Amino acid sequence: MSISRMATIAALMTATALSACGGGGGDSPAPAPTPPAAPGTGIFAVNYGGFSGIYTFLDGNRFSGVHFVTGSGLAGHPHAILSSTNSTTARDPIAWANFIDDANQVGAQETLGVFGRTFSGAGVTVSITGSMGGFAAIANRQMTYSDGSGKTLYDHPIALSVAAGGYTGYVRTAGISQPETTLTDMSIAASGSFTATMPNCTYSGTLVQHGTTGIYDAQATASGSACTFSGTLSGIATPTAFNGSKASWALQLDTADNAQTAVFILDQS
Repeated sequence: MSISRMATIAALMTATALSACGGGGGDSPAPAPTPPAAPGTGIFAVNYGGFSGIYTFLDGNRFSGVHFVTGSGLAGHPHAILSSTNSTTARDPIAWANFIDDANQVGAQETLGVFGRTFSGAGVTVSITGSMGGFAAIANRQMTYSDGSGKTLYDHPIALSVAAGGYTGYVRTAGISQPETTLTDMSIAASGSFTATMPNCTYSGTLVQHGTTGIYDAQATASGSACTFSGTLSGIATPTAFNGSKASWALQLDTADNAQTAVFILDQS
Protein backbone atom coordinates (compact mmCIF):
# COMPACT_ATOMS: atom_id res chain seq x y z
CA MET A 1 0.00 0.00 0.00
CA SER A 2 1.35 3.45 -0.92
CA ILE A 3 2.29 5.98 1.73
CA SER A 4 -0.33 8.42 0.39
CA ARG A 5 -3.03 5.73 0.60
CA MET A 6 -2.08 4.95 4.24
CA ALA A 7 -2.21 8.65 5.13
CA THR A 8 -5.70 8.95 3.66
CA ILE A 9 -6.98 5.99 5.69
CA ALA A 10 -5.42 7.40 8.90
CA ALA A 11 -7.09 10.75 8.28
CA LEU A 12 -10.49 9.12 7.77
CA MET A 13 -10.09 7.08 10.98
CA THR A 14 -9.20 10.20 12.95
CA ALA A 15 -12.24 12.08 11.61
CA THR A 16 -14.53 9.17 12.49
CA ALA A 17 -13.16 8.98 16.04
CA LEU A 18 -13.62 12.72 16.53
CA SER A 19 -17.18 12.52 15.26
CA ALA A 20 -18.01 9.66 17.64
CA CYS A 21 -16.59 11.61 20.60
CA GLY A 22 -18.37 14.84 19.68
CA GLY A 23 -15.16 16.45 18.43
CA GLY A 24 -14.68 18.28 15.17
CA GLY A 25 -18.18 19.77 15.24
CA GLY A 26 -20.43 22.18 17.06
CA ASP A 27 -22.16 19.65 19.36
CA SER A 28 -21.01 19.35 22.98
CA PRO A 29 -20.25 15.87 24.30
CA ALA A 30 -23.04 14.15 26.21
CA PRO A 31 -22.73 14.38 30.01
CA ALA A 32 -21.20 11.37 31.70
CA PRO A 33 -23.73 9.09 33.44
CA THR A 34 -23.72 8.72 37.22
CA PRO A 35 -21.12 6.05 37.98
CA PRO A 36 -22.44 2.93 39.71
CA ALA A 37 -21.28 1.92 43.16
CA ALA A 38 -17.80 0.45 43.26
CA PRO A 39 -17.73 -3.35 43.50
CA GLY A 40 -18.20 -4.39 47.10
CA THR A 41 -20.05 -1.24 48.19
CA GLY A 42 -23.68 -0.29 48.72
CA ILE A 43 -26.62 -0.44 51.14
CA PHE A 44 -28.38 -3.78 51.39
CA ALA A 45 -31.40 -5.06 53.35
CA VAL A 46 -31.23 -8.68 54.53
CA ASN A 47 -33.73 -10.92 56.29
CA TYR A 48 -32.45 -13.69 58.54
CA GLY A 49 -35.94 -14.89 59.42
CA GLY A 50 -35.94 -14.10 63.14
CA PHE A 51 -34.53 -10.61 62.54
CA SER A 52 -33.54 -8.30 59.69
CA GLY A 53 -30.62 -6.05 58.93
CA ILE A 54 -29.56 -3.03 56.92
CA TYR A 55 -25.88 -3.19 56.02
CA THR A 56 -23.65 -0.47 54.59
CA PHE A 57 -20.48 -1.49 52.74
CA LEU A 58 -18.05 1.35 52.03
CA ASP A 59 -14.71 1.62 50.27
CA GLY A 60 -11.74 0.40 52.27
CA ASN A 61 -13.72 -2.69 53.39
CA ARG A 62 -15.59 -0.58 55.96
CA PHE A 63 -18.80 -2.23 57.18
CA SER A 64 -21.56 -0.94 59.47
CA GLY A 65 -25.07 -2.19 60.07
CA VAL A 66 -28.22 -2.20 62.17
CA HIS A 67 -30.44 -5.15 63.14
CA PHE A 68 -34.17 -5.04 63.86
CA VAL A 69 -36.58 -7.46 65.51
CA THR A 70 -40.28 -7.04 64.72
CA GLY A 71 -42.07 -5.63 67.74
CA SER A 72 -38.81 -4.80 69.52
CA GLY A 73 -37.22 -2.30 67.17
CA LEU A 74 -33.47 -1.85 67.03
CA ALA A 75 -31.72 -5.04 68.12
CA GLY A 76 -28.06 -4.61 67.27
CA HIS A 77 -25.25 -2.75 65.55
CA PRO A 78 -22.40 -4.80 64.01
CA HIS A 79 -19.46 -2.95 62.46
CA ALA A 80 -15.83 -3.45 61.46
CA ILE A 81 -13.04 -2.80 59.01
CA LEU A 82 -13.07 -6.14 57.22
CA SER A 83 -10.00 -7.82 55.76
CA SER A 84 -9.39 -7.89 52.02
CA THR A 85 -9.97 -11.66 52.09
CA ASN A 86 -13.25 -11.48 54.01
CA SER A 87 -16.02 -13.72 52.69
CA THR A 88 -18.81 -15.95 53.95
CA THR A 89 -16.27 -18.76 54.23
CA ALA A 90 -13.48 -16.59 55.68
CA ARG A 91 -15.17 -14.42 58.27
CA ASP A 92 -13.60 -11.71 60.45
CA PRO A 93 -14.14 -10.76 64.10
CA ILE A 94 -16.38 -7.70 64.42
CA ALA A 95 -17.55 -5.21 67.04
CA TRP A 96 -21.25 -5.79 67.75
CA ALA A 97 -23.45 -3.77 70.08
CA ASN A 98 -26.36 -5.98 71.16
CA PHE A 99 -29.36 -4.03 72.44
CA ILE A 100 -31.87 -6.71 73.43
CA ASP A 101 -30.12 -9.82 74.72
CA ASP A 102 -28.64 -8.41 77.92
CA ALA A 103 -30.68 -8.97 81.10
CA ASN A 104 -31.14 -5.26 81.89
CA GLN A 105 -31.93 -4.24 78.29
CA VAL A 106 -29.32 -1.48 78.37
CA GLY A 107 -27.07 -2.85 75.63
CA ALA A 108 -23.90 -4.91 75.78
CA GLN A 109 -21.00 -5.56 73.44
CA GLU A 110 -20.87 -9.01 71.85
CA THR A 111 -17.56 -10.81 72.37
CA LEU A 112 -18.01 -13.67 69.88
CA GLY A 113 -19.14 -11.85 66.74
CA VAL A 114 -17.80 -12.81 63.32
CA PHE A 115 -19.06 -11.66 59.92
CA GLY A 116 -18.47 -12.43 56.26
CA ARG A 117 -19.86 -11.21 52.96
CA THR A 118 -19.51 -12.41 49.38
CA PHE A 119 -20.65 -10.20 46.50
CA SER A 120 -22.17 -11.68 43.36
CA GLY A 121 -23.44 -9.45 40.57
CA ALA A 122 -25.72 -6.80 42.07
CA GLY A 123 -26.27 -8.75 45.28
CA VAL A 124 -24.49 -9.99 48.37
CA THR A 125 -24.56 -13.07 50.60
CA VAL A 126 -23.85 -12.47 54.29
CA SER A 127 -23.09 -14.69 57.27
CA ILE A 128 -22.96 -13.60 60.92
CA THR A 129 -22.45 -15.49 64.17
CA GLY A 130 -22.62 -14.37 67.78
CA SER A 131 -23.68 -15.60 71.19
CA MET A 132 -27.26 -16.07 69.95
CA GLY A 133 -26.28 -18.37 67.08
CA GLY A 134 -25.32 -18.28 63.42
CA PHE A 135 -27.32 -16.77 60.56
CA ALA A 136 -27.05 -16.35 56.78
CA ALA A 137 -29.05 -14.35 54.22
CA ILE A 138 -28.98 -13.03 50.66
CA ALA A 139 -29.82 -9.59 49.25
CA ASN A 140 -30.30 -9.65 45.49
CA ARG A 141 -29.94 -5.90 44.99
CA GLN A 142 -29.27 -2.62 46.74
CA MET A 143 -31.89 -0.68 48.70
CA THR A 144 -33.75 1.92 46.65
CA TYR A 145 -35.80 5.04 47.28
CA SER A 146 -39.30 4.44 48.65
CA ASP A 147 -40.89 6.61 45.93
CA GLY A 148 -40.73 3.95 43.22
CA SER A 149 -38.04 5.80 41.26
CA GLY A 150 -35.64 2.86 41.47
CA LYS A 151 -32.77 5.13 42.58
CA THR A 152 -30.42 3.43 44.99
CA LEU A 153 -29.89 5.08 48.37
CA TYR A 154 -26.13 4.58 48.00
CA ASP A 155 -25.59 5.95 44.48
CA HIS A 156 -28.08 8.83 44.58
CA PRO A 157 -27.41 10.96 47.68
CA ILE A 158 -30.12 12.71 49.62
CA ALA A 159 -28.84 16.28 49.78
CA LEU A 160 -28.49 17.84 53.21
CA SER A 161 -30.61 20.74 52.00
CA VAL A 162 -33.44 18.21 51.52
CA ALA A 163 -32.71 16.25 54.69
CA ALA A 164 -32.52 19.39 56.82
CA GLY A 165 -35.23 19.82 59.44
CA GLY A 166 -36.71 18.19 62.50
CA TYR A 167 -36.75 14.45 63.21
CA THR A 168 -38.51 12.05 65.53
CA GLY A 169 -37.08 8.78 66.74
CA TYR A 170 -35.18 7.04 69.47
CA VAL A 171 -31.65 6.10 70.49
CA ARG A 172 -30.17 2.84 71.78
CA THR A 173 -26.82 2.82 73.55
CA ALA A 174 -24.33 0.27 74.83
CA GLY A 175 -21.75 0.84 77.52
CA ILE A 176 -23.46 3.65 79.47
CA SER A 177 -26.23 1.63 81.22
CA GLN A 178 -29.12 3.41 79.48
CA PRO A 179 -32.28 1.75 78.09
CA GLU A 180 -34.00 2.77 74.85
CA THR A 181 -34.71 6.51 75.00
CA THR A 182 -37.11 8.60 72.93
CA LEU A 183 -35.70 11.79 71.46
CA THR A 184 -37.32 14.94 72.78
CA ASP A 185 -35.77 17.04 70.01
CA MET A 186 -33.64 16.28 66.96
CA SER A 187 -32.67 18.48 64.04
CA ILE A 188 -30.25 18.41 61.11
CA ALA A 189 -29.10 21.64 59.47
CA ALA A 190 -28.35 22.09 55.77
CA SER A 191 -24.73 22.69 56.81
CA GLY A 192 -24.55 19.15 58.23
CA SER A 193 -24.56 20.08 61.91
CA PHE A 194 -27.06 18.24 64.12
CA THR A 195 -28.28 18.23 67.70
CA ALA A 196 -30.26 15.60 69.57
CA THR A 197 -31.67 15.94 73.06
CA MET A 198 -33.32 13.64 75.57
CA PRO A 199 -33.57 13.72 79.37
CA ASN A 200 -30.18 14.61 80.87
CA CYS A 201 -28.33 14.17 77.57
CA THR A 202 -27.48 16.27 74.53
CA TYR A 203 -25.60 15.15 71.42
CA SER A 204 -23.95 17.69 69.09
CA GLY A 205 -22.31 16.65 65.86
CA THR A 206 -21.65 17.01 62.16
CA LEU A 207 -22.41 15.09 58.98
CA VAL A 208 -20.09 15.17 55.95
CA GLN A 209 -20.87 13.37 52.69
CA HIS A 210 -18.70 10.29 52.18
CA GLY A 211 -17.25 10.98 48.75
CA THR A 212 -20.05 10.98 46.16
CA THR A 213 -22.13 8.36 47.98
CA GLY A 214 -25.41 8.68 49.86
CA ILE A 215 -23.60 7.91 53.12
CA TYR A 216 -22.58 10.65 55.54
CA ASP A 217 -19.59 10.35 57.84
CA ALA A 218 -20.65 11.44 61.31
CA GLN A 219 -19.00 12.65 64.48
CA ALA A 220 -20.55 13.76 67.76
CA THR A 221 -19.91 14.61 71.38
CA ALA A 222 -22.38 14.02 74.21
CA SER A 223 -22.94 15.94 77.43
CA GLY A 224 -25.20 15.42 80.42
CA SER A 225 -25.44 13.07 83.39
CA ALA A 226 -27.06 10.30 81.31
CA CYS A 227 -24.38 10.38 78.61
CA THR A 228 -21.18 9.10 80.20
CA PHE A 229 -19.26 8.37 77.01
CA SER A 230 -15.49 8.17 77.32
CA GLY A 231 -14.80 10.35 74.28
CA THR A 232 -15.90 11.45 70.83
CA LEU A 233 -18.34 9.24 68.95
CA SER A 234 -17.84 8.64 65.23
CA GLY A 235 -19.44 6.56 62.50
CA ILE A 236 -21.89 6.99 59.65
CA ALA A 237 -25.44 8.04 58.84
CA THR A 238 -27.08 5.53 56.49
CA PRO A 239 -30.30 6.50 54.67
CA THR A 240 -32.86 3.74 55.17
CA ALA A 241 -35.78 5.23 53.21
CA PHE A 242 -36.69 8.25 51.09
CA ASN A 243 -40.15 8.82 49.66
CA GLY A 244 -39.33 11.93 47.65
CA SER A 245 -39.69 14.43 50.47
CA LYS A 246 -38.98 12.72 53.80
CA ALA A 247 -35.84 10.85 54.78
CA SER A 248 -35.17 8.14 57.35
CA TRP A 249 -31.72 7.44 58.76
CA ALA A 250 -29.77 5.04 60.95
CA LEU A 251 -27.12 7.19 62.61
CA GLN A 252 -24.48 4.77 63.93
CA LEU A 253 -21.86 6.11 66.35
CA ASP A 254 -19.13 4.40 68.38
CA THR A 255 -16.20 5.36 70.58
CA ALA A 256 -12.73 4.69 69.20
CA ASP A 257 -12.30 1.58 71.35
CA ASN A 258 -15.74 0.21 70.30
CA ALA A 259 -16.69 -0.16 73.97
CA GLN A 260 -19.56 2.35 73.78
CA THR A 261 -22.20 2.91 71.13
CA ALA A 262 -25.13 5.19 70.30
CA VAL A 263 -27.46 4.39 67.39
CA PHE A 264 -30.27 6.75 66.39
CA ILE A 265 -33.27 5.61 64.35
CA LEU A 266 -34.66 8.75 62.74
CA ASP A 267 -37.67 9.78 60.63
CA GLN A 268 -37.95 13.26 59.16
CA SER A 269 -40.92 15.18 60.55
